[in-house]
Order: sequence, then C-alpha cells, then structure tokens
Amino acid sequence: MDLVIISRLTIALTLGLIIGIERGWSNRESPEELGSDGLRNFGLVGLLGGITALLAEEWGWGILGVTFLGFAILVSTSYVLTAQKSQDYGTTTEFALLITFLLGALVVKDLSLESIAVAVIVSWLLKLKSEIRQMLIWLKQEELIATLKVLLLALVTLPLLPNQDLGPWNAINPRAIGLLVLLIVSISYVGYFIIRLWKDKSGVLLIGFLGGFASSTATTIALSRMAKQGQGQTKILATAIALATGTMAPRLLLQITVINSSLAKQLAIPLTILGLTPILIALIFIWRGIKEKNQEVPITLSNPVELGLAVQYALILIVLSLLIKAGEQWFGETGVYLVSALSGLADVDAVSISLARAVNQNMSLSVAKISIFIAVFMNTLVKVALTRFIGGKELARWCAVIILLTLTFSGITIFVIG
Repeated sequence: MDLVIISRLTIALTLGLIIGIERGWSNRESPEELGSDGLRNFGLVGLLGGITALLAEEWGWGILGVTFLGFAILVSTSYVLTAQKSQDYGTTTEFALLITFLLGALVVKDLSLESIAVAVIVSWLLKLKSEIRQMLIWLKQEELIATLKVLLLALVTLPLLPNQDLGPWNAINPRAIGLLVLLIVSISYVGYFIIRLWKDKSGVLLIGFLGGFASSTATTIALSRMAKQGQGQTKILATAIALATGTMAPRLLLQITVINSSLAKQLAIPLTILGLTPILIALIFIWRGIKEKNQEVPITLSNPVELGLAVQYALILIVLSLLIKAGEQWFGETGVYLVSALSGLADVDAVSISLARAVNQNMSLSVAKISIFIAVFMNTLVKVALTRFIGGKELARWCAVIILLTLTFSGITIFVIG
C-alpha cells in the first residue's frame, strides 16, 4: 500500500468536498435536493481527477486529456437537459465541476497546497455572488476603467521595461521608475476608494484623516472652503487639515520602505511623530468636549488612475533622479537640499522616492533623511498657505500652530537620531 498515493487521492476528494459544500449549501432548498447531490458529485469529481492523473502516469498523459474531454461533454449534456427543464441558464456550477476535476489531477502532480488554496478561493468566489453583483452596481464606469489601468501598468507595462541603469550617472532605471509609478498610482487608487467608502459616514476629523490617503491637497482645499463659508468650527477644521497633512507620513514610510529599508528605519520615528501628533491633538479636542458637526465634506474625487498622470509621474521621477544626482555631483549636499526644497513645493512623494533610490546608489543616509524632511516641510507650508488664501486668517493661524508644532517635534528627532 502506497500511503503517498492514498494521501493525495484523499486530498483530491477533500478539495472536491470543499467546493461541493458551497454548491450544496447554495442549493440546499432546491426541490430536487440538489444540495446533497452537489456535495457528493464534487467530491467524486475531485477524486476522478486524481485517479485519472494517477493512471496517466502509467499509461501516458493522453488518457487525462481524453477523460477530461469526455467529462466536459458529460457536463455539457447534463447542463443542456437541466437548463431546458429549469429555465436556469447559469453555467457557474458546470465550470466549477471542470475546475474540480483539474484540481484533483494537480494534487497527484504534488501540487496539493496550491490545489487546496485554489479550491478555497473558488468556493469563496462562488459564495460572493450577491456581493459581486452589488459591487458591480456600486462601481462607476471610470472606477472600473481605473482598475483595469492599474492591472495594465502592473501586468503588461512594467514587465516590458528594461531593468538596467541608463543615462547620465546611470541615474535612470526604467524598471525601477515604472515600479515607483505603480506604487504611487496604487496608493492613490486605494486612497480614492477609502475616502469614497467613508466620506458619507464620518465626521470632519475622520474625513480629514481618510482624505489624506486620497489627496491631502484636495482635502485641505475642501475643508478650507468650509471654513470660509462658516460650515464648521475653525479648531476642528484646522485639526482635520492637519490630519490630512499628517497622512503623508505613513504613505511616505511605506514608499520608502519598499525602496530602501535602511532609510525607512532612519525616518520611522520622525514620520511617526508627523502622523501621530495631529491625532493626539484631535483626541485632546474630543476629550475637552469640543464637538464636531457630523456633516458631509464636499471633497471632489478625481479619477483614481489617469495614465496621463502616471506618465507625468514617470517624467517627474526621471527629472528628479537626474537633478538630485547632478546637484550631488556639482554642489554636494547643498545641491541636494535645494532640489528637495523646490520639488517639495509641488509634490513630496516623487522627491522622497527619488532620494530613497539615490541612497541605493551611494547617497548618504543622513543627506537623504534631511532632504526628505526639507521636502515635507516645504510641502506642508504650501498646505498652510492654501488655508490662508482659501479659508482665511483664523483657519491659517490654527493650522500653522498645529502643523508647525508637529513639524518641530518631527524635525528635532531628525537631528537627534542623526
């Protein structure tokens, strides 16, 4: 008795039962008692796939193809007869049966763990029928297109980019640039859906925090307009803006960790302070009984993924990579700091990512760390300026106090750890 063969056939039977349980549960109230039949049928189909693959090892793999073809014809015939009787033309169960046969065969090829994982995923997808339908109703056309664009970037464009250093000072790696663009786009994509899910269910403070994941600039503008129109307490709105600004901290830490973990460790405490201080201030306001109005924040969400924006990010990253390298070569640390300050006025993600890459090319950790803080500082000042021009003096004063206090604590740790 070969225990290995017995164990694999048992697994083939088990994964058939895993899928069969879901099908049986879904049909448990069927007048034809298809629930119990579904459970038994799927278990037997998994076992059939395993036995067929076992025979194929002895008699040739042609028998597996012939058996699968015959089984597919049997399933198709059964589908036609059943559909004519029940007027139910869904093919989900039939496809699941064919997959179960193939999974049973894969188990015999010593792919047991992979087959069981696929069986569980198939069962989960089968069970999510109503949820998937609701999601498709909820999803907008531009959001579906955005999802396809992310997949296009990740699965088609990125693998085609050459993975080698090019250009002056070997500062440009197309594959690395593509990966960084995908990272930025993906964070924006996830942030878009976070804010869309929660913006109608949350107060101003939570919207300020969540809005930072989608766009801290858009959130700052929306909250500043509310302050100008007298739609909320200035202290609460200022704290919400600080929360939106502080959200850049976990975002940056994630991006930098992906590129250079050593630099991420150096920035972990400063960025944590940058993110946590506004949260602590918000908690103090709540503790002191300063209540916020639970009202809708009119944040305008743009398309989460624009290919034009992705190309723009790619060009920015290429230019910044060259400028940072040129600044370091021609002017030393001062040149890098100047590039970081100017770049931070427009975007902190791109320059931080470029600096993290430069560390991989022998830039000093200390220089990169200080440069990222300079970019964060300049970008934050832009947010405060927006509150002044859009929301007025009082909002800008409160924002400046909270945000500059946060930056001070964060900056002290930069130099203390240094």
